[in-house]
Amino acid sequence: MKRAVSYWILAVVLVFVLYVVVSVLFFNRDGPAILGMPPMLFWFTVVPLVTPGVLGALYLIDRRVNPQWEEEGYDARG
Repeated sequence: MKRAVSYWILAVVLVFVLYVVVSVLFFNRDGPAILGMPPMLFWFTVVPLVTPGVLGALYLIDRRVNPQWEEEGYDARG
């Protein structure tokens, strides 16, 4: 269980880093347009497209680490 929690924390930190750290370090500048957008607007358009990939990878890892959810007879309602 500790391993699954650490993967969740890693995913949350990764999404935070994508939104806050990468945008400030690499895209907070006045530079040439990327696909007709300022660099910061381009990054904030790309990040919501990347985030589901990160969460999808987390889902696959979580299923591998927590196999009890696939056991027969498990009732999620309690």
